Amino acid sequence: MTATWPPPGVKPYYADDSTCIVCGDCREVLPLLGPVDLVLTDPPYGINTKSDGDGKLSPWADLCNSSLWYELWIAACRARLTASGALWSFLNWRSMVTFQKASCGIAWPITSLLVWDKECIGPGGHQGLRPSYEMVALFANPDFSLDDRSIPDIRRSKWASFKPSGHPAEKPLALVKWLAEISGGETILDPFAGSGTTLVAAKALGRRAIGIEIEERYCEISARRLAQEILPGVR
Repeated sequence: MTATWPPPGVKPYYADDSTCIVCGDCREVLPLLGPVDLVLTDPPYGINTKSDGDGKLSPWADLCNSSLWYELWIAACRARLTASGALWSFLNWRSMVTFQKASCGIAWPITSLLVWDKECIGPGGHQGLRPSYEMVALFANPDFSLDDRSIPDIRRSKWASFKPSGHPAEKPLALVKWLAEISGGETILDPFAGSGTTLVAAKALGRRAIGIEIEERYCEISARRLAQEILPGVR
């Protein structure tokens, strides 16, 4: 756990007795932080890659380049994790290859892959199947363990196209809170904090949390959510 709070070396956009939001690029902020017990995040998926004027006809080079960026932030998070820590990251089938290549590049294998069943059907074209799931990859340090050995690799958490806080990629608070709860640890880090769902979940669980977000408008949304006496969605 960080000895002092907020973490030394950073300038918080918002801070209270358990939560800190830093507005900035996670690649610049992460080296300034002390140890954390859990990373729980939802990074940009990078699915709209293109190598020529024909769109996604030949995206392989861009997927490989994207994996270098993934390597940078995943390795930086790994450097902050304790020996018993772990990293959970949301992804989908399009970004899976990027995650796998990044995993190989930093020699940190994906331990498990959770399928998140949204219990709803998303929009789709006439040729493909309509999406109803995303995934969450688990990267585990040597001493990390899940105490409940009965947890399967599919989790149902109802979600729809409406996003309560306005972020286009917002994830359900119940699912994020559950991931934090089963993983243990005292201090949680989210390097792509978005509208602050990970931070709200951590606060509801009585844990410390550090969120990094590059867009100030989402830092403001996160700060407002955290400052409310009754956190939205927390039961």
